[in-house]
Amino acid sequence: MNRAWDLSQTSFLVIEDNIHMRSILRSVLSGFGVRQIYEASDGADGLEIVLDRTPDFILVDWAMAPVSGADFIKILRSDKDKFISTIPVVVVSAHSQKATIVEAMKLGVHGFIAKPVSPAVLFDRIGDILQKQELHGRCKGVYGQAAATPKRSGVAAQGTKAAAASARVKKDPVSMALL
Repeated sequence: MNRAWDLSQTSFLVIEDNIHMRSILRSVLSGFGVRQIYEASDGADGLEIVLDRTPDFILVDWAMAPVSGADFIKILRSDKDKFISTIPVVVVSAHSQKATIVEAMKLGVHGFIAKPVSPAVLFDRIGDILQKQELHGRCKGVYGQAAATPKRSGVAAQGTKAAAASARVKKDPVSMALL
């Protein structure tokens, strides 16, 4: 990913139960030029913010209580609003075993980053996802179906012909998991 993204108009939701990690992610995102950063301490709070603020991008921890990252993603992806159900989600977690990564991908994440988080890796992952959205439209994760949805804000994009072509491409879960 060579493109320098302007993230100043892209809103982010950080769902993380550890206040120190939320602070780190907020600082990193601010360093990327992000101006709107919402925070939640678990999946339930995160769902409320999604419905209230409709962020452009979500970073979520996997292991939280009472509503885990997995539960949050299941609920988000089943929402009837196509814009909400296709918000890009990246899991940022210390639980980075292959089974967890594959499960997260099947639930509909766009990426998975193991803690400790490298700002360069996070920026590249965000950029890769935004670039794929520009080319192929919004979708419900790596394996999700494309949804032809209008651009609401930030750098979210749509594309229908490319999305159909992209849906035909077979993806390898192991290679995608470490992207």
